[in-house]
Amino acid sequence: MSKNRTAVTILTQATLVLLSPLLLNQHAILGVDGYFQYNRIYEAAMQIRHGNFSFINLYSFQQAGRVVNSLYSPLITYLAGALLLLLGTWFKFQLVSNFLLYFTSGYLMYRAAQKLHLPKKLSISLGVVFLSSNAVYGFILGTTWRTVALGLLPMFVGPIIDLYKGEWTLTKMLKLGVMVGFFAQFQVLTIVLFLPFLVPFAVHGLLCTKYRIDSLLNLMAGALFAVILSLNALLPILEVYRGNTLISPVAMDLVDNASKILQPLYTGVESSSDIVLTVIVYTMIVGLILFWSQLKPFTKLFSITALVYVIIGTALFPWDLVQKAMPVLQSYLQMPRRISLAGTPFLIVATALVYYEAARDTESQSLKKGVMVTGLVLGVLSLSLCTQKVAHNVHFTTQETTSLADGLHTPKVNVHSKLTRISQLQPAFHTRDLSVLIAQVDRTTPDYVPVTHKIANLPAVYSQVYRQYTQKFSAQRQHFKYKVIHKGIQVSWNAKHAKMRELPVTAYKRTVLTLNGRRINAAQIKHHWVGNISIQQKVGRNVLTISYADSFITKLGDFMAEILWLAIAVLLILAKLPDWQRIRVKATQV
Repeated sequence: MSKNRTAVTILTQATLVLLSPLLLNQHAILGVDGYFQYNRIYEAAMQIRHGNFSFINLYSFQQAGRVVNSLYSPLITYLAGALLLLLGTWFKFQLVSNFLLYFTSGYLMYRAAQKLHLPKKLSISLGVVFLSSNAVYGFILGTTWRTVALGLLPMFVGPIIDLYKGEWTLTKMLKLGVMVGFFAQFQVLTIVLFLPFLVPFAVHGLLCTKYRIDSLLNLMAGALFAVILSLNALLPILEVYRGNTLISPVAMDLVDNASKILQPLYTGVESSSDIVLTVIVYTMIVGLILFWSQLKPFTKLFSITALVYVIIGTALFPWDLVQKAMPVLQSYLQMPRRISLAGTPFLIVATALVYYEAARDTESQSLKKGVMVTGLVLGVLSLSLCTQKVAHNVHFTTQETTSLADGLHTPKVNVHSKLTRISQLQPAFHTRDLSVLIAQVDRTTPDYVPVTHKIANLPAVYSQVYRQYTQKFSAQRQHFKYKVIHKGIQVSWNAKHAKMRELPVTAYKRTVLTLNGRRINAAQIKHHWVGNISIQQKVGRNVLTISYADSFITKLGDFMAEILWLAIAVLLILAKLPDWQRIRVKATQV
């Protein structure tokens, strides 16, 4: 970064401008996914603080014995939990986590543009456009986790160039494997959506290289390395899905949630800065038409691939037919605009590349200057519009008329709390007692809860699921006492009659339940359709302990991945040390 001091300075300033509504008002915002993600981060923080690591969530998600953290970017969530403990308050965590995301995404875009030999000033402008784009602004507006993964996508521009040129050395393929494995730590769905982007460049590279067998072997080694590094994220998902029927994420209409990049009409938590991307996509199309003959083959392929990604996520693609043929996509893809978002960073840099390459080929100084000025204007416009949206969200959540549910962008039935206004939540962001924010509100998110039968992908059905989950879990917790024990949760209550008792507890296939000192088997448990269970209580005090016995394969995969990531982290640190660098130089000379 010392070699790119100007870029670091400007991108830091741009990030601080974006965060200024939070800083100036000393006010935090959560948005639609805030409670889901902050529950996960709180869980990781408490497991670290108490040295009590468990496959099930012990401190969060109604302490119902749910498996959430193990299925959702576990390694990165632990790092986020450690950061929360280090900073001490949720407000400081929100500021620092947002700063890290937006500065990193902007800097990676700048570096991507530099790899494509774009001018430094233009590269910085592209970094500002990206850090305020719809690919990443969802984190500050709604705490949407996919934006954390999308912010890293520009780092793949270097490997894309290597794949295209056929430079498939073992070192470069292993490096690509590390990058894919690292990316998978953030969100598995996003890496699944992104990997097809690499295919056209890999095909071209394979056709160009003279050493196809060696290259394929190197690619396979990189792919295998990526899989091994991703085992801690993949194996828990396979284990839990294999033995249970789970509540899938809420089903959404694919057409309604397609990207509007071609018709900029924006609502909800989205920002008016999207208009900048609309300008960029049409500018890309015009540039390809005007300058096709002046463009290099790589630029053509790179631009077309980015454009295809963006368009597939719009309503131009027949999503109505797709969701009728594969309704499961309504729960797991949910929003086709995610595909467009995966193409967004490449669309931004490819558009600049098209025009700058045309200017170089035609030796047009006016076109070159126009590209630089346009990049600057779009960067300032995008940042300005996005910052105003952040300021609007801060203002909205400070109003006494804004209800708690409205502040969290969810129906009232999905929130269980004594609070009525979103502004009442602010003190919890500034106290050093991290549990206050989590305990004050139960935001219904029943994802990954095991149920008796598959739930239909219909909005009306999912509304009933959310309502019932609130009634059976959140509203029932007051009748029980909870205590976290080693790798488990202890739930106790008093009973006047010996009968079947419905509990706000869930049980997976490998969940271990012990009632009053005796382990109970599957036949002694009655599972209800929304995920809670009933068991036979006795008269007097009853104590139920909940734990989970993850499989040997899952434990082994976790261990292998974590050891490898630790080794990679150590090597990266050593590589930056002066003594280590001198050793590398001497080894090279020998």
